[in-house]
Amino acid sequence: MPDITAFQAALNEERLDGWLFFDFRRSNAIAHRILGLPEQAFFSRRWMYYVPRVGDPVAIVSAVESHALASLPGRQRIYRTWREYQSIVSETLSGARRVAMEYVPQNANPYCSLVDAGTVELVRGLGPEVVSSANFAQRFEATLTPAQLDSHRRAGEALRQAGDAALAWTRERLLAEDDLTELHVQRRLTELMRTAGLRVEVDELPLVAVNGNAANPHYSPTAERNSPLRHGDLLLLDFSAPLEGPGNVFADYTWMAYLGERTPERIAQVFAVIREARDTGVALLRERFERGARVEGCEVDDAARAVVARAGLGDSFIHRTGHNIGSRVHGNGAHLDNYETHDTRPLLANTCVSMEPGVYLPDEGLGLRTEVDVLLLPDGIEVTGWEQAVVTPLLA
Repeated sequence: MPDITAFQAALNEERLDGWLFFDFRRSNAIAHRILGLPEQAFFSRRWMYYVPRVGDPVAIVSAVESHALASLPGRQRIYRTWREYQSIVSETLSGARRVAMEYVPQNANPYCSLVDAGTVELVRGLGPEVVSSANFAQRFEATLTPAQLDSHRRAGEALRQAGDAALAWTRERLLAEDDLTELHVQRRLTELMRTAGLRVEVDELPLVAVNGNAANPHYSPTAERNSPLRHGDLLLLDFSAPLEGPGNVFADYTWMAYLGERTPERIAQVFAVIREARDTGVALLRERFERGARVEGCEVDDAARAVVARAGLGDSFIHRTGHNIGSRVHGNGAHLDNYETHDTRPLLANTCVSMEPGVYLPDEGLGLRTEVDVLLLPDGIEVTGWEQAVVTPLLA
């Protein structure tokens, strides 16, 4: 059951007259999650659910599916024709001046801009100004309970142990001169993660990549496509998982290793750049968030990206600096992004973000990334994971 009182408190803080949820055939995943609608329920007609700043919510549903929002509190209005639909929407919004929807101007943040242009036009045509719900909707999706925060810490420790064991196993296989591929390492790391009590789904297997494969940020080996591991290779491990159990929060880390006795200077130089970028982002969060100042996801991305740009590698940092983390590895709170999207959402207390700058140099057959997670807590930030200082020479 959604907490209508909390919704209305947020509307008061944002000086909004109401929050208008709209959906057609599950087009608005945010609305479904925040309102707690059953995942298995069938929705074939458009509906609206209006939460005014004061008063009872109103559900606007089709006569074909009048039961669609029966689990939600408030009054129900049923429409049969499109004319009735528009008339009921008009009556419901009468007197409202500013209404929030899952919309972002110019689709600057597509993660939060899920209502179609025509529906926004309809609402505007009835009088209210439509503003974005993005800044405050994350309160009801991305903030974590104390138990969830603890589940992230425990998942992080389990990941670290699995990663250490996987690298030790890889070292033994290399020293024994066994045949070894990315797929072998992926399977071993997955096995270690599951043994440690982590939930690893088939579509969330660890990313294991060597050399030029690591220059593709989302490369993952398959039975048909994988490369051998040899002496002198650069190895990237990107692995994430929550503990088994409902509602547990992911940890998400990336480590680098050099399969030799001494890490080459070029690899060490590039890694030093992304390490500084990572640490710069963490330092900005520590300085701003810990003194209670507003800090937006785009600002952290700018700070980390500037480090890479100053080193002459800016064009090779081809993704955002970090993403929100929750019970899904890519959550729907503020991301550290002013590159792929323009994320102006403020970072909120009791949320988690990754910090993962990377440099990808396919012409050199190299890809490097470093990733830790940051818990944003009311009394300060907490970094989880391994703040890797250098690329580890695995055979030293």
